[in-house]
Amino acid sequence: MSKIETTDFRVWLLESIRNECKKWANDLEWLEMERSLWADTALRAIRHIANGGALLLATDEQRTWFRHYALSRFYYSGVRRPLLPIFPLNNMFPSDFNLQESNAIDIKNMLDIAYDKNYMFWYVGQTNNRIADLCLSKDHGLFWLMDEGIKGAFYLRGNDEFLDYKLIEMLKLFEKAAYACIIDQVVPE
Repeated sequence: MSKIETTDFRVWLLESIRNECKKWANDLEWLEMERSLWADTALRAIRHIANGGALLLATDEQRTWFRHYALSRFYYSGVRRPLLPIFPLNNMFPSDFNLQESNAIDIKNMLDIAYDKNYMFWYVGQTNNRIADLCLSKDHGLFWLMDEGIKGAFYLRGNDEFLDYKLIEMLKLFEKAAYACIIDQVVPE
């Protein structure tokens, strides 16, 4: 069996963007131009997973479809590959659960116990809701935010007519990057 050549993550990312990501409408190079920020945010999450941590995926109400789609890509794709510890945070609470600030400490304590303090949030959406507050309360995470530039987060315009397509492309690239790093095809640096 031949040894897989290991490539630098940022070189690999640029090649993958150019070869596989669709160029949407007038925003032809949207991800290629922002690849450094995307790499920084994705690498944190990939390293976290590679070191045995869990990624808790949460979305705002408008991006519920994305949460379902992302989880189906990781768990129900029909492709034989390692399972990644990516779990839906929104689904951990009953639909009538009131996520208030007073509950945030209890929720964090519960998550610390359940995941032995080894979890990271992956949040996709706008920041004007309680689930975003909970996710952004943790210093590090994978944040794809609409209409708000926060340090360490990947910024997207909520009124972009191609936003859904861009989220799908980002997900596919994250999925590909995570598996490439896990099988040592790419160096996560």
